[in-house]
Amino acid sequence: MTVEEKKRELSYEPYSSSKHSGVLSYFNKRFIREGVFHEDIGRSINKAFELRQRGDYREYIDLSYEQVEPFIKEAEVFIETVKNHLNL
Repeated sequence: MTVEEKKRELSYEPYSSSKHSGVLSYFNKRFIREGVFHEDIGRSINKAFELRQRGDYREYIDLSYEQVEPFIKEAEVFIETVKNHLNL
């Protein structure tokens, strides 16, 4: 599969949602459960999303750098994983 074909694979998924939770659910089903990306990627995205939900909708929380730092590192791993998948 060429780089262009892989880009199309990811950018033209036959799915849309008006909610972040719907996109996350589809990502987990399509890319984690089907083995495109490792389960660790799915876990880190789900943890970050849950923290975001708590901060935005459930309770007022102040996050320290120590609480956020692991998510920054996991985001870097996610970006590298996707780049590798696309051969970029």
